[in-house]
Amino acid sequence: GDEKHVAKHFAALSTNAKAVGEFGIDTANMFEFWDWVGGRYSLWSAIGLSIVLSIGFDNFVELLSGAHAMDKHFSTTPAEKNLPVLLALIGIWYNNFFGAETEAILPYDQYMHRFAAYFQQGNMESNGKYVDRNGNV
Repeated sequence: GDEKHVAKHFAALSTNAKAVGEFGIDTANMFEFWDWVGGRYSLWSAIGLSIVLSIGFDNFVELLSGAHAMDKHFSTTPAEKNLPVLLALIGIWYNNFFGAETEAILPYDQYMHRFAAYFQQGNMESNGKYVDRNGNV
């Protein structure tokens, strides 16, 4: 291929302008974000642009609205009725008292077939990848 076509028809979302240019994408078509922004699948950061482009802005706004509602629930609901707190405590309970270090995510519909991978990425991102609390791989 003709690299001029890549430059005309593609945009990049990256922290690495040099690599984008070397790939053949015009850096004028690059949405740059900070290298400290984590999470390739994060809705809640600058990396969310790719998600906006794939699901549409209206759906993205709905996702953000749902996240805001859960943030509000977390910060205002007593612990005994607080869903994020209860889920965290259940996870700690099963890990510490039953030695259960794995979870099963079972999508109930074919349209959610990628949800388990998405959830796993978020869970690993939040909880230390594949390393246990003692540093063992």
